[in-house]
Amino acid sequence: MGNMPDDAPSSFAENGFLLVEAVFTAEEMAACKSAAKDLVENTSGPSGVQVWMCDTIPPLFESISCDPRMAAILRPLIGPRIEFLSAKPVFKSSRIQFASPWHQDLAYWGGATKFSSWIALEDATPENGCLRVIPGSHRRTRDHASVRDARGFGNRVSDEELRGERMIDVEMKCGDVLVFHDGLLHSSHPNRSGRDRWSFIPTYRNADVPDTSTVWSTSKRIGDAA
Repeated sequence: MGNMPDDAPSSFAENGFLLVEAVFTAEEMAACKSAAKDLVENTSGPSGVQVWMCDTIPPLFESISCDPRMAAILRPLIGPRIEFLSAKPVFKSSRIQFASPWHQDLAYWGGATKFSSWIALEDATPENGCLRVIPGSHRRTRDHASVRDARGFGNRVSDEELRGERMIDVEMKCGDVLVFHDGLLHSSHPNRSGRDRWSFIPTYRNADVPDTSTVWSTSKRIGDAA
């Protein structure tokens, strides 16, 4: 399952994110990256993101999203009944280099809490655009400005508003998984490496919690506890 920390639930509750190392193999991640490049590199939007709902996702990516290793990581954080909602391959490249702005994912979908898993298809570093997070920021919903520009992220929290907050870089190795609460403030560094950087991000929710969000019309249960 990877190196699941012993204090995972309490750490996640305090910080709003959890890094689990070495969940997937390098071979699995290479296959995902190759497939993602073939499927979305020339069709994704200006942000380097393309979303697949759970009923339209290609089989390889569904298998990763619903893998028993993912269910084992998510169960202590979400509960025994997990629903897989959607997923998105994300890349930064010579064409898409810019930093992603600070935001909370809940600004895009509302409703009950969702949980996303940022899966590193290759090493992620500050040089090639790894994530940045503000620990504990999931405890308070922030106002987001509506912005329309080439970066494609419509809801943002300004850098000025976050001045003085503790921000950390989340460096990851290929096959690591970062699970985060949809209230966690996060952004990314720009990609200055001159090379592609790919990740894959499935999203989940607790099936036992009513959800008023209208983003998803379908879902798939995974990893039910016996």
